[in-house]
Amino acid sequence: MCRNILMLPPGCLGVPCLSEEENKARIAPVGSEADRGQKALECVPRFVVAAGDVALVLIGFYLAFLVRFGAELPPDNWRPFLHLAPWLAGGALLVFMGLGLYDRRLDGFAPTMRGLLTAVVLIGLGAAVASYWSREFAFPRSVILIGGCIQLILLVGWRRLIWRLDIRLHGRRGLLIVGDDGEALSFWGKLWGMPGGLFWIVGVLPPEQTDQLEERLAEADAVVVMPSLSAEVRRQVAAASLERGREVYLVPSDFEVMVNSARVSQIDDLPVLQLERFQLSWSQAVAKRLMDVSAALAGLTVGLPVLICLVFLIAVTSPGSPFYVQERVGRHGRVFWLYKLRTMVADAEEDTGPVLAAVGDPRVTGLGRFLRAARLDELPQLFNVLKGDMSIVGPRPERAEFVQQFEAENAAYQYRQLVKPGLTGLAQVQGRYDTSAADKLRFDLYYVRNYSLLMDLQIMLQTIPVVLTPSAALGQNGRPVPKSVAFLTNSRTESEQALGEKRAPN
Repeated sequence: MCRNILMLPPGCLGVPCLSEEENKARIAPVGSEADRGQKALECVPRFVVAAGDVALVLIGFYLAFLVRFGAELPPDNWRPFLHLAPWLAGGALLVFMGLGLYDRRLDGFAPTMRGLLTAVVLIGLGAAVASYWSREFAFPRSVILIGGCIQLILLVGWRRLIWRLDIRLHGRRGLLIVGDDGEALSFWGKLWGMPGGLFWIVGVLPPEQTDQLEERLAEADAVVVMPSLSAEVRRQVAAASLERGREVYLVPSDFEVMVNSARVSQIDDLPVLQLERFQLSWSQAVAKRLMDVSAALAGLTVGLPVLICLVFLIAVTSPGSPFYVQERVGRHGRVFWLYKLRTMVADAEEDTGPVLAAVGDPRVTGLGRFLRAARLDELPQLFNVLKGDMSIVGPRPERAEFVQQFEAENAAYQYRQLVKPGLTGLAQVQGRYDTSAADKLRFDLYYVRNYSLLMDLQIMLQTIPVVLTPSAALGQNGRPVPKSVAFLTNSRTESEQALGEKRAPN
């Protein structure tokens, strides 16, 4: 999945804001009209990246042998590595693919770093297991450990080079947002603070001014089409933009997500899209349950000592039960008791009632902040998985109060309850903790519609580097939207600016 970055006005980054005229000067088109949207190469080919990854993994093991044994490699130790090398190369490639490290990412290098660290650890564990199963006991464990350190250094350097080449090939591009001011501010808020400077907003074209599209396309490299536009207007905007050689980023409606994987069928000579029911087949359900039970038992085997230690620490650091039991809504609207480690003070909602956690929430204990950052407060939910209330992968379960609120706002929300809720999900690995319910719903609907066992395995793998991102578990984002965004929405009066700020996401 490609994540794009916005080049923001200077005032958003802590330096003085420029005037509207100066801002417009900064967004002057780069390159000729004929060159816009016609790049022959958008990024480094992924097969080149994959070949470099595999080569550096094997080179890392070779260098580890040199560090461990010197120039004279003992045949009894070197031979087992040669026997396992093809399997290690294939396994490394699968790990990189499973972690999404071949997806085109333009939102900074940190996600790639986390993925590489996870990949190196998994490759090392895989090498140890493979040497044991193949009875190649002479493959030294010290080489695996040293090799992991060398591989991480080599891979980080290689991927940093690839990332910079991708940015150079991609170039800086101006975005024209077609939608209302509220949607533009929401879109801008999602991109605010991302590194890279690859995209900037050249302006916003309200729905009632789409007749000016041809004129506005002259200053844009790509167009973002918001879901509030009618289907006919979206079609016209996309067609006109593509005809002018502009990239089109279509923010999908819930219905478009639902028909994403529709099967093309035919009635006589009429092609039709066939939408199937939102549910797993019996074979998928059986395979998913077997994987859930196996993963939960494995997780409890490894995590039970950690869980016992955490229960003791919670008990001695804050009064109250170490566990927190709460009603959540599961499959088909059935309510079940969800188990968590307590991260807030006892009776945290006695005065406020049900409210979502916020950044710097005073109700969260010191130990609780660590547990949330490391996702360790979710460990007891492995028991929910064994009981059959939850799955390892699926939409996150919500409280009944919030389910009612979200269903009142969006009727499509009910479809996410056609599968069991999960410990992790597509919305968790692709979004953030403070991603809006509407955006999380799009991910959840995509997961339900496109479910496969392979997708579950990929999400489980991609959850590992997400766990290494403490900021994603802190709560709703209370980040304000600076006033310098006003020129992006073409606001002209103070009252219009104030209206735009009221619509800004919290």
